[in-house]
Amino acid sequence: MNKVQIGNGFYFLYLSIAILYFVILNLVLRKKSHKTVHTVLWVILILNLVLHFLKQAFPPYVSDFPISLRSSTLQNICAVSTVFFPLLFLFKKQNVLHDYMYFIGICGGLGGILLPTEAINQPAFAFDTLRFYFTHTTLLVVPLSAAVLGVYRPRFSKFWTIPFLFLVGETIICLNEFFLIGVGLVDAEYSDLLNAGFRNSSFVFGVRPDFAWSAQVFDPLVPWFFKTDAFHINGGTPFYFPVLWLIGPAVVFLTPLDMILSSPFAILDLIRRKKKT
Repeated sequence: MNKVQIGNGFYFLYLSIAILYFVILNLVLRKKSHKTVHTVLWVILILNLVLHFLKQAFPPYVSDFPISLRSSTLQNICAVSTVFFPLLFLFKKQNVLHDYMYFIGICGGLGGILLPTEAINQPAFAFDTLRFYFTHTTLLVVPLSAAVLGVYRPRFSKFWTIPFLFLVGETIICLNEFFLIGVGLVDAEYSDLLNAGFRNSSFVFGVRPDFAWSAQVFDPLVPWFFKTDAFHINGGTPFYFPVLWLIGPAVVFLTPLDMILSSPFAILDLIRRKKKT
């Protein structure tokens, strides 16, 4: 069967579908009432959440049950987004969580589309490949559509909350790993968990070996006491202290990135205010 590989026709096919998904959704909803737009986007998020658990009935998960249940937990950034986005949409009045949803939806969703780690070398039209792309495209398209259609407008002034909320998400992933080990869905010692190369797709436990080059960027922003075993909890071997090592990189990189992503809407709002005066 055809396989999904970076750079081939199937990659561009799914990327084109993602763009088409966004365009068609916005064309259909652009003249609808605020309530209708909100409801449609929420239903799409619910479908995405259902797929997060429904995948257990399909290959490759069904043959690895119950161990496969760990893939339906909060084990990475996009899984956290898939579970919590529908809940955030229940809040009709905008708050900082919606600003974060816009930011992490674009970063996580677009990141999954551009680097489809779980879909690479998988059958191009297998259920899980389709699910993977639908999930990540939805994480991108729904928050972006909510912004474009005026449901939840990203606010430039809330940029300072993004690093904090990102660290909260990383903490949830970290606690989820402890839970998975506790219930036996991940067979690991504590020392394995502190290994940055072990189940660390969201960089909770440090810089992954396959992204070793990024250490040159991140390490200058990480205090020495977050990269050493000061309390001898890892047998004296240096390691990145889970989540806390990300404080510096999150503030330095995510703050300006959110300012960039939210600035188009800030500029549009400024133009509209000037037209009214």
